[in-house]
Amino acid sequence: MKRLASPYAWGVGRKTPKWAPKTVPGAHKQLECMPLVILLREKLQLAANAREVKRALNEGLVLVDGRKIKEGDYGVGLMDVISIPCQNKYYRILSRGRRLEITEISEKQANVKYAKVLDKRMVRGGKVQISLHDGRNQLVEKEEDRFKPGDTIKFKVPEQKLEGFVKFEKGAKCFVYRGRHAGEFGELVEVIERAGSKDSDARIKTPKGEIITLSKYLFVVDDEFDKGKTK
Repeated sequence: MKRLASPYAWGVGRKTPKWAPKTVPGAHKQLECMPLVILLREKLQLAANAREVKRALNEGLVLVDGRKIKEGDYGVGLMDVISIPCQNKYYRILSRGRRLEITEISEKQANVKYAKVLDKRMVRGGKVQISLHDGRNQLVEKEEDRFKPGDTIKFKVPEQKLEGFVKFEKGAKCFVYRGRHAGEFGELVEVIERAGSKDSDARIKTPKGEIITLSKYLFVVDDEFDKGKTK
């Protein structure tokens, strides 16, 4: 695509060069993710050009959520973990405003992937299918169903094994990933229901004071979550 038309979430210059890679269909919406080549070359500046990025990917030097990715136009988005073990560098994708934000985290934190539950439904065989924000679907036995929309599931990387979960409830630690308060961390004080079909609001206590945002803009995390150091 022309760089002028690149999504605002990338946070890159729009004048030079003229062209930019387009993300292939994947886990995240096109407007909410950026190509891996843009992240490595322009955001982290770990490569001088696309050829160097391609070489590194082909050699398996870059992992996304513990998996080797060889496509430079692979889209990475919210809460994805990018690992470069040969350089002992680990990053998590967060958001601030409408832009994606890359934060450097520890190797221990890179072994945990957080995924928000968006929906759940019954399927054949007496199982429950849980739909997560990163496009994946998780099947659990009906008697083991402990999740509801808004909760966060923790996966162990690279095994992709369910390690635990965090409930969306009063007192939970939350990250605001959309809206005017995107990028803020705080404690959930209450959920304010609205009449009719309007989305519910949430009152969040932050170090700067209380804020109100839509409850669907919240991503519940736990005390072990590392905010990281912004790159």
